[in-house]
This record gives sequence, structure tokens and C-alpha cells, in this order.
Amino acid sequence: MTKRYREPVEVVTTASQQPAAFRWRGVEYRVVTVLGHWREDAGYWAGGGIEVPQRDLWRVEARNGTPAPGIYELVCQDGAWRLDRVWD
Repeated sequence: MTKRYREPVEVVTTASQQPAAFRWRGVEYRVVTVLGHWREDAGYWAGGGIEVPQRDLWRVEARNGTPAPGIYELVCQDGAWRLDRVWD
């Protein structure tokens, strides 16, 4: 089950621009594994009358200091990051 948040987060990226850590609601999360990365852009939706800005989505496994990691979906659009979903 997932829950949508769509809240801004601070993200630290690697040299290849993938998330390495993020801060959400004052808590630091360290990315353990990148589970997936994909890009959405207007080209995919062309002809459908829907305007979609380009954005990169990252599904990551991350820890916030507790033994159990969680699954999080981070979105980067126009240089701004947000936490989109959390899996429980």
C-alpha cells in the first residue's frame, strides 16, 4: 500500500545526479538502494491534449536511522525535489 505526500524535500545527489540522501519533515534519510529511475516527458503524452512537464522519478530504499528501511518515491522537476509516495 502507498500513501501520497507530494511534499518538498532536500536531496543530496551523487555525481551522476541520483539521490544519495534526503531530508523529509526534519529527518535525514540515507538512500540504501536505487530500485528504479524513469523520466516522464511531454513526448510520451503527445497528441493526447495533456501537457506534462519533464520530470525524473526515483524509487529508492532508504533508512532514517532505524533498522528497517522504507521505500520512497522522489520526484525532481525543474531542479526542485519532492517526496511523492511512501510504501508501507
